[in-house]
Amino acid sequence: MSRDLAIPQTGLGHTGAGSPIAASLVLATLVGAGFIWSARWNPLPATIGAAAFLAIAIEQDVRRLRIPNWLTYGGLAAALGHAAVAGGAGGLVSALAGASVALAVVFVPFALRWLGAGDAKAMMVLGALWGREQVLPVLFWMFVVGGVMAIALVVLRGEGPDLCRRWWRSLWLSLSTRRVHYVPPAPGSAAGSGLPFAVAMGIGACVYQRWGMPWT
Repeated sequence: MSRDLAIPQTGLGHTGAGSPIAASLVLATLVGAGFIWSARWNPLPATIGAAAFLAIAIEQDVRRLRIPNWLTYGGLAAALGHAAVAGGAGGLVSALAGASVALAVVFVPFALRWLGAGDAKAMMVLGALWGREQVLPVLFWMFVVGGVMAIALVVLRGEGPDLCRRWWRSLWLSLSTRRVHYVPPAPGSAAGSGLPFAVAMGIGACVYQRWGMPWT
């Protein structure tokens, strides 16, 4: 996954000492449990199914920096099937609308390579599970959490000045040419190595269930 503001891939797929596989399982379990716990306040639809999907996505993304197609395509089929069984044609339309809204929201970040294809498809699954009215505020928190995570990781690696220079240059080029320009990070940098955005998706969903939206 090539994403801006990202962490390095070093060691994420390693299976030897340090056991990142065990770490990914622990993190996935904690976020999945947190999602179920936070549902006591403002539960999103399909709580158990969404928790399971997020936990598997986090485990895969942390360990491999990739959310596999078998999970996203299977999850989307399951979400649409559940909507059709539970709500008939109206439920299916609502699920499709939620998936479409999620895709529309993530299209620009995906086009700019801030998000990977797996992230976009995973958000479509969640949109199908939650519907278009509820997926938008959850996506807001996902992007907030993801931005905080990414900026913190870049700063910790001492690449904050480079990030500011690239963003300033991107803005200047966009304004001067009246076309969207994006200056990518250098290969091997923290910003160019990939961020397990599924973690931000899970935490953002927990935040929404616990606190809702700040302006409501």
